[in-house]
Amino acid sequence: MRHLFKRIVVLISIVLVLSSCGYKDIDKRFFVVTIGIDRAKNEDKKYKIMLKVAVPSPDIKTEQQTFIVSEYESNSVTGAVRMIKSKLSKELDFSHTKMILFGEEVAKDDIRELTDWLIRRRDIQKIAWVGIGKPNAENILRMNRLTEEIPSNALFLTFGNTGTDSVYILSERLFDYRKRITERGISPILPIIESKGEGEREYFEVNHGAVLDDKKVKMVLTSEETKILNIMLKRMEEADIRVDKDGKEFFYIASENSSAKYKVKVKKGKKPTVDVHIRISGILEEELEYTGATNFKEYERMAEQQVKQRVLHLLTALQKENLDPIGFGLSYRATHFNKNDWEEWLTIYPHIDFNVDVDMKIEGSGLLK
Repeated sequence: MRHLFKRIVVLISIVLVLSSCGYKDIDKRFFVVTIGIDRAKNEDKKYKIMLKVAVPSPDIKTEQQTFIVSEYESNSVTGAVRMIKSKLSKELDFSHTKMILFGEEVAKDDIRELTDWLIRRRDIQKIAWVGIGKPNAENILRMNRLTEEIPSNALFLTFGNTGTDSVYILSERLFDYRKRITERGISPILPIIESKGEGEREYFEVNHGAVLDDKKVKMVLTSEETKILNIMLKRMEEADIRVDKDGKEFFYIASENSSAKYKVKVKKGKKPTVDVHIRISGILEEELEYTGATNFKEYERMAEQQVKQRVLHLLTALQKENLDPIGFGLSYRATHFNKNDWEEWLTIYPHIDFNVDVDMKIEGSGLLK
């Protein structure tokens, strides 16, 4: 009985010290769907923080999306968010934030402190997508596309693989981006979202990627390089393979299955190498110069040679800039357990040779007989 009495006293004491909970009803919240960060126009401030807030419509049948973009210039994200809250009548809720955009100019500087705020916020999901807005994040945030039923839905469909499915789109989650900027041996990557058109014809285009060092953008990839990187990262099995002849487009292969493997080889007395093996199979989707060929051995040989050249070009360009988005350095560190493994890799990587092998298989010519 005495023990029961003590437990009751303890429970009453805990209840008395509890403060009222901070829960607020859904009708008293503004849901932030996208965060944009641009360079501030005020020279005394560093950033312009923009929050795209979805405004619920009272008519559930309406197809018109409603949103507001609230902004504030500050030297810190925390300060800007606090000031934005003072301009709104409802509590900001970041639990539905699914897109974070850095302006092109911001991404040219050190953006680690911005990432630090995004990771520390407990209400921002780490599965949110991250990208670079070109020429700035504001253009993308304020875009009012006729095809959107809810604010920023076009971005969510683009990067979530629930809408369009393109090998030129380099999707990057916040948790993976954080890993890449903190882990030694793998470089961060971000997609570039470029605004196009004006007024009602305004749209965005995503077919370029950017590779960063630990701080800022170091290299912007072409659309072809972005496609090769996606294949190397094994993020996309379906792709279009262009094959040229005499400097002109000859035919296209629609790959239905692709895979990439690599192995870092560092042995004493031998030059270090990275062996890359790529396998692609698909159908002959289009011939710009129809030959009526049914034996595809020559076509396969041409495709293998050109894909090999493009992969080598990308790998050597990344090596020249001391960038490693595929993670060769991480693979080396995983198999070498020296205390100075990272310092060793920094001396090895600039002089490493790439051996690329491509296995191309054309399985048919579509429905053409």
